[in-house]
Amino acid sequence: MKLFYEFCRVRFCVLTEQPMWEDADSPKFYIPPCEPDISIDVRPVPALPEPPGDLLGAFGEKKLWRSGNLITRQTRDPFRRLPHMSASYTLADVHHVTCRVREEDWRWATRSQFFWPGVALPQLLSHFGALVFHASYIECGGSAILFTAPSQTGKSTQAALWQKYCGASLVNGDKAGVRMLDGQFCACGMPFSGTSGVCENRTRPLRAVVTLSQAPQTTIRRLGPAEAIARLSENVFADMRVAEEWQQTLSRLLDLAAAVPIYHLACTPDRSAVDALAQALACEA
Repeated sequence: MKLFYEFCRVRFCVLTEQPMWEDADSPKFYIPPCEPDISIDVRPVPALPEPPGDLLGAFGEKKLWRSGNLITRQTRDPFRRLPHMSASYTLADVHHVTCRVREEDWRWATRSQFFWPGVALPQLLSHFGALVFHASYIECGGSAILFTAPSQTGKSTQAALWQKYCGASLVNGDKAGVRMLDGQFCACGMPFSGTSGVCENRTRPLRAVVTLSQAPQTTIRRLGPAEAIARLSENVFADMRVAEEWQQTLSRLLDLAAAVPIYHLACTPDRSAVDALAQALACEA
């Protein structure tokens, strides 16, 4: 069985010997059969193989190994004792990914919300010049605005305020891809969305990226390149432990900061935050 998808205009083919339990949002990202940029071979196994090489570290749900140019990541659900998925690729050839899933976890682990983070989709996309942010992605007036910040800072609140007061639509409540397409940076839909439940496949020109913090009163300022990269790097899905991928990410962040307005919005959760950002965007225009 072959399933074809596209994210940030990167084409994927998932090869599997048995059906995957896909989320309702998965068909939004289907494409016709084609020559893929990346092929992922997915198979169930009784137990995950021991990864080769050196363990570089464990962060959150993932552990990372490296053996020469071979990168292996294992993912474990926080409510389970054993890892459920292993994904491997070589830095010299990210076009082929090997993915193994524990048989007893196959049904839930192959859902989009678990499968695509498990195969390290953000890291794979980085080899094609794309970034994936922890961000709420809204569309307003045909353009994209991203609100990015750590969890519980107010991304969803700001997105909801723009929906209420400016008629914006929510594309993804928790993840957003960014890639240079046709000469401009664009925001792209992602196939997983955290707990937001909103996951649309939509690509729009990127008007601004807004980093957030909570404050007793609302202020906004445009960031210079150094501060913009520092703040964005806190919320981009990238791995400093793989030097080659981290360098790709930093290079793309530099390009993004030079081409797209990056703001810091210290704000209260009310209309004043919407008005401040709207005024800043109007000045840019």
